Amino acid sequence: MPLHPQAAAHLAAIAGAAPVHAGTVAEARRAGRGYLDLQRRAPDVDHVRHTYVIGPGSSLPVRVYRDGPPGGPVILMLHGSGFVIADIEVSDEPARLLALATGFTVVTVDYRKAPENPYPAAIDDAAAVLEWIASGALDVDPERIAVIGDSAGGTITAALVQRVRDRGGPPIAAHAVLYPPLRPGGYDDLAADEVSLSPADMEWFWSQYLPDGDVPTGAAPLNAHDLTALPPAFVATAEFDVLRGHGRQYAEALRAAGGAVDYRDYPGTLHGFYWMDAVLDAATDLQRDLAVWLRATLNGAR
Repeated sequence: MPLHPQAAAHLAAIAGAAPVHAGTVAEARRAGRGYLDLQRRAPDVDHVRHTYVIGPGSSLPVRVYRDGPPGGPVILMLHGSGFVIADIEVSDEPARLLALATGFTVVTVDYRKAPENPYPAAIDDAAAVLEWIASGALDVDPERIAVIGDSAGGTITAALVQRVRDRGGPPIAAHAVLYPPLRPGGYDDLAADEVSLSPADMEWFWSQYLPDGDVPTGAAPLNAHDLTALPPAFVATAEFDVLRGHGRQYAEALRAAGGAVDYRDYPGTLHGFYWMDAVLDAATDLQRDLAVWLRATLNGAR
């Protein structure tokens, strides 16, 4: 379908902004804060706790959300970042909405970013928080842990479930990746005025994350030779996103390996739309679909 009028209006509103790949890391980070203006007011949640987890390289800021009873499923949410930008604040509204929609505990983490901390720092940090959750630090069911991530958070999620499988735990019961970049290159061919993220922008982000140019399989989950024995997956893509093919190929590869996959392609919309519920109705659709899938998957995981 054509670009949705809401998406077209958003692109028109940001048309004068300099592209990410033409600027500095500091400029990209300032621009990334603009996602806060594209979100609705964060709703109240019964329980929000701020704490720190000792990671492999630093103390990691962590936020725990709960609006239901303790002892149930838990979701580790890894925010999008291009491996470089954003922080725990940008994921605050989506995390609150997810806690309310599922009744589960939601945990977010401000993992380390490139270029100061290139691959594999972000995955190491996510693994440390997963271990913390599974250790009994929270009153949750350690047999019903889901890991979800959007954009680069989806890359980290896909890499983490492969690492956990290969290293023997902690067990992950479900994972979700939303419009993820799963390896450098291989981008969809779309008109420059139809996308919010260009191939050049994406290559700039990869160059910060993988500064020596090497692409280890652990950094590019779609390059993995073995996608068997991974937890059930929810994969979402946006029609007007140069990364659409990455998500579709990941879903197809998981299915071919015998995995359970729910793949959703959202028409007429843009990269990053999960964070943009103040301007794109598709965000609400994705938020709802993801919560429904997580409830069904984790409540049936025991």
